[in-house]
Amino acid sequence: MGNRKARWFKLFGGIMVSAFLLAILIAAVLYLRLSTVIQSLPTNDEDFSVPTPPSVSVTERAYKEEAALPMGGTPMPGPAMAAAGPAMGEPPMPPTSPTVVKVALTRKLIRDAWLTLLVQDVPKVAQQVRQVAEEFDGYVAESSQTRRPDGSWSAILTLRVPSENYHKALSRLQQLGQVDDLREQVQDVTEEFVDLEARLRNLKRSEQHLLELLKRTGKVGELLQVERELSLRRLEIERLEGRLRYLSHQVDFSTIRVTLNEFRPRPVPGTAFSVPKVFADAFRAVVLILRGALVVAVWVLVFSIIWLPLSLIAWWTVRKLRPTERKVATSGSE
Repeated sequence: MGNRKARWFKLFGGIMVSAFLLAILIAAVLYLRLSTVIQSLPTNDEDFSVPTPPSVSVTERAYKEEAALPMGGTPMPGPAMAAAGPAMGEPPMPPTSPTVVKVALTRKLIRDAWLTLLVQDVPKVAQQVRQVAEEFDGYVAESSQTRRPDGSWSAILTLRVPSENYHKALSRLQQLGQVDDLREQVQDVTEEFVDLEARLRNLKRSEQHLLELLKRTGKVGELLQVERELSLRRLEIERLEGRLRYLSHQVDFSTIRVTLNEFRPRPVPGTAFSVPKVFADAFRAVVLILRGALVVAVWVLVFSIIWLPLSLIAWWTVRKLRPTERKVATSGSE
């Protein structure tokens, strides 16, 4: 009987120990999985780059119109005229093929560029950028210079140059430093430009018609209504003219935004033996080990809701079985 209880006690104790070890193993596995997930998440210390405007590749399209009639209003020869033949007294005309007159519209393109340069002396190169703008009949619309906490300088300049000098100015600016980034964007506003001009012509014709109607109207009510309509036409005309002036200026002058960053070569770390560096590395390793042990202890403490009740049950069972085992041993000796 005593041997049977002892075997049961050993079996129960083994189960408790196995459960405790299993809880520690589960805690370690969960810790490793969660640490991997946490490391993959971005932190507040990471630098998030602001997206900048993307590089746009523009396919230049030709806007052409086909005219059905040639200039001058003379109708083109058709099959009926060819079948009728030449008139009396006139020399026969040679057969002609249909002629198509192509009219090419002038495209309205807005060009923008973003250029980032790495330079040694930011204030000096910023002055050179201003000279480039003046050299190509442009101007600096906006500029700013900033001194960073590490002592380096940075500058941002916005240049407006005539569209015919855009490529020359951009090529000249790239020679002022090391090109770190370059993006270009071309926006075709030909359709909007043509639409605005057509609407503007219609509004002006409507305004002229209202002015003529105003001269012939004698009633007060009609006069007020015509003047109200004239006021609305005038406001719309001014709005469209302002939009056209803005688009014309954007088309005539291209924009180049130049960012200057000070280039400082990074020092190459030395490879010589250093006693302070060894002590620092050893101390860092000890700190990492202690931190890892502390993390494991915290995980074990959290999982104590599983293994602590099991341990208490095992301890209470052992306390109950030990007096019985002693009594059985004493009776057997007697």
